[in-house]
Amino acid sequence: MTTAVAKQPQLTAQQQTIVAFNNKVNGSFVQNQLKSVLGANSGTFATSLVEIFTNDKQLQECDVNKVVQEAIKAATLKLPLNKQLGYAYLMVFKNWDKEARRTVPTPTLTIGYRGYIQMAMRTGQYRNINADVVYEGELVKKDKLSGGIDLSGDKMSDKIEGFFAHFETINGFSKTLYMSLSEMAAYALKYSPSFKRKVTPDTPLPTVDGLCDLANGQAQNGPTGKVGWEGDFLSMGVKTVLRRLLSKYGYLSIEMMGALAEDEKEPSVQQVRDVEFSETKEIISVDEQTGEILEAGNDNNPFE
Repeated sequence: MTTAVAKQPQLTAQQQTIVAFNNKVNGSFVQNQLKSVLGANSGTFATSLVEIFTNDKQLQECDVNKVVQEAIKAATLKLPLNKQLGYAYLMVFKNWDKEARRTVPTPTLTIGYRGYIQMAMRTGQYRNINADVVYEGELVKKDKLSGGIDLSGDKMSDKIEGFFAHFETINGFSKTLYMSLSEMAAYALKYSPSFKRKVTPDTPLPTVDGLCDLANGQAQNGPTGKVGWEGDFLSMGVKTVLRRLLSKYGYLSIEMMGALAEDEKEPSVQQVRDVEFSETKEIISVDEQTGEILEAGNDNNPFE
């Protein structure tokens, strides 16, 4: 008498992808990499990574090897991967694959402003560091000479006036950077590659006033769920003012310099990212014989 063998339910494509990712993360190669940078905390990080991947359908469309590579960058920086915490998170962007001649989903490690604060405090060089949104009524005055601002006023509404970042080192040096909302909107339009590729009849470039209205709408209703500035203008603004202050005046550890360099990479034509951006560098051409300045412009940014 033969015994009937129960049929195993067939896994869906999504389930197969999740199983493959789980096997990849828990394989000896990845586990050894995580243990080398996280030690006893490697297991917690791996469990969190699998959970993030399981609950994110966009990540599941990406190459699992690339997802793991981006996650290991966060592990190296000792930043937890959690969008809600705001230290670091994995975002998916549609990048052009030249060989395949189509856009492909690509995972990208994005460092939030809390991640920069965390890395700065680890250096032991900062007494305090802060960055936030400035609302109507809070800004009393600005000192152009010292760069200091007085934010002792009472908040009158949820209308955004601007953004600030401030730090003080243990030796007493302090610096503050303030950008008004309109300055931040103009900055985003000038440097963000996500806006530079919108100049088409179907997707026209937003205006400064339009972005200001978007930011104030998000201040009242929360992020929209989109990527980058159009999705969470407030977080992007806080991150931008903090990143600019630290990169110009702050004490930077090796890991911070690496994180800033990664965040400021110029996107190529084949790989456009809707995340933070680098400021265009001015290039001046000089006649070698006469010393006469011939022209000044940007560094051939393909998105200008």
